[in-house]
Amino acid sequence: MDTKVTPRISAAETAARAATIASARHSTELEGRRSSPAARALQDAYIAGQLNADELVEQTKALYGIA
Repeated sequence: MDTKVTPRISAAETAARAATIASARHSTELEGRRSSPAARALQDAYIAGQLNADELVEQTKALYGIA
């Protein structure tokens, strides 16, 4: 059984991540676009501490086929 243990992040870290993602989403919306549901799911996983920043970038690039 392969089980990945996700370390817990603090409430302060969760809030900081949420602010970062809110800013990125706002910037995207100012350009007249919106994050896809799949991208938002990755962003939400990052906020929850299920992904670190490197994993978020890697998985987002993979989602959009960016090398």
